[in-house]
Amino acid sequence: MSSSSAPCILVIGATGNTGSSVVKYLSDLITLLPSTIDQPRHIIALTRNAKKPTAIELSKLDHVEVQELDLSSVDSSWLIAKNVVRVYVATPNQTSQFVDESQFLLVCKEAKTIQYLVKLSTNPHFIAVDHPIYYGRIHWALERMLEEKEFKEQVNWTILRANVFATGILSPSIEMWKKDKNKPMALLLDEHSPLALVHPADVGAVAAKLLSLTDPSPHFHKTYTISGPEDVTGKDIVSYVEEIVQKKIDVEYKNEKVFKTVMESDKYPDNVWKSMEKGHKKNLWTGQSRLANTKTSDEVVRLAAPHSTVKQTIQHALQGYLSF
Repeated sequence: MSSSSAPCILVIGATGNTGSSVVKYLSDLITLLPSTIDQPRHIIALTRNAKKPTAIELSKLDHVEVQELDLSSVDSSWLIAKNVVRVYVATPNQTSQFVDESQFLLVCKEAKTIQYLVKLSTNPHFIAVDHPIYYGRIHWALERMLEEKEFKEQVNWTILRANVFATGILSPSIEMWKKDKNKPMALLLDEHSPLALVHPADVGAVAAKLLSLTDPSPHFHKTYTISGPEDVTGKDIVSYVEEIVQKKIDVEYKNEKVFKTVMESDKYPDNVWKSMEKGHKKNLWTGQSRLANTKTSDEVVRLAAPHSTVKQTIQHALQGYLSF
């Protein structure tokens, strides 16, 4: 595609938990746009592996082009050649996240062609220079970059601070329990502390709506919070599971084993897990991220109010699991 091609929207992390939803919602929203409206109608879904099932699924959608490319290979000349004018940025919470994302933000600044950028951040309570969770500090630094004069005068952006993802908290526990239903379910949550878990698809819907607006300028240089529609506790989670499987189950609350196992299998350094462990105690087990403390921004409610319930997430995770 040459620099004279039609303007497009680039989705970074297109096969990730929010990115895939951004692409799907954008495809539908662009289809509904009147032909008289002049705005981007082409989506480039960036992935490191175009053969992944999610990437193949996205490639079948209207207005979508899946491109296999590592984010580190994207430079300003590539953005200009592809005529990228709007961007969604969601990078994985890995140890290289700051290097990867900050470099990409520099590339966007250098291109001087990016009209609008939507950045996925993290839980608003994690974003602090002294927060124990490592990626909270990463997002703090990335947000500070965008706030600086050098970026703010050249790149129009919106930051989305998402509460704890329902799938990230629940899916590993449910998957491990499904392998041996006679063992207690290892649940990271506290039995009684409320938490407004949000589904990644609801976050993707907000980002897609922003990126499809004819005039997104009212949202320039704004930071929005996105929480789920309800508070739940560990006890609520167990109740939902028992209702679905129609049997009583044993559970171990505040159990970090399943997540430590996942991080070890992904070869995260030990100090990364230690930072997560401290953060769990400070946030997940104290009710810090309940709705009263982590209210969804009014602008988000008007754009695309989060609606996915935790019970729906659990139902999906248990789909097809019928032998008890």
